[in-house]
Amino acid sequence: MSDLQDDIQRLVADRHSPEARALYGTLAGYIERRINGVARQAAPDLLSACECEEVVADVLYQLIATSLAQFRGETLGELIAFVRTISDRTLWRKIKRKAREKKALRDDRPEIERWNSHAPRPDDLVHLVPDLPLPEADEAYLRALIEAGSKAELARQRGLSRASVTQRVQRIRRRIDQLEPQQQLAVDAWLEQVAREALGV
Repeated sequence: MSDLQDDIQRLVADRHSPEARALYGTLAGYIERRINGVARQAAPDLLSACECEEVVADVLYQLIATSLAQFRGETLGELIAFVRTISDRTLWRKIKRKAREKKALRDDRPEIERWNSHAPRPDDLVHLVPDLPLPEADEAYLRALIEAGSKAELARQRGLSRASVTQRVQRIRRRIDQLEPQQQLAVDAWLEQVAREALGV
């Protein structure tokens, strides 16, 4: 078991150990920045600061309660990507619900009670995936990586070393980091959609 997995186990079992507190602080800080950044870009008129804080708390609860136990990565980068997916999924669920409630209030429709009585399917908004602002080769590589499930498995399938796969992913990640914020959101939405397709959900 890697050191990261050891830290995750400590975090799930006892958040008060020094190692667990350090990892918790890293994740909490990233989640807060991610939620606030995406909310400002995607829904500046829908979510208040308090509601964003609620989403952050919800993501942290999901991680501690169930999700971290399912994580099988070995690096902090893989963990951050895992946390980003959960953060975006939770935030889009909140945005979708708020958008529907706002429309219902504006239109004064009776369906508002029915909408409030059930939770919408996570990530309904992500079905509206824009064009991916990356070269086709990068798109194909990322899709293959998601479908393989891990860099190690993709390396095995293609007869490559894991280091070469990691280097390719890092190059793609640098290209994504250079995109405009809206384009980065498009990439995130596309990745989430491909991940759902790979899982058959």
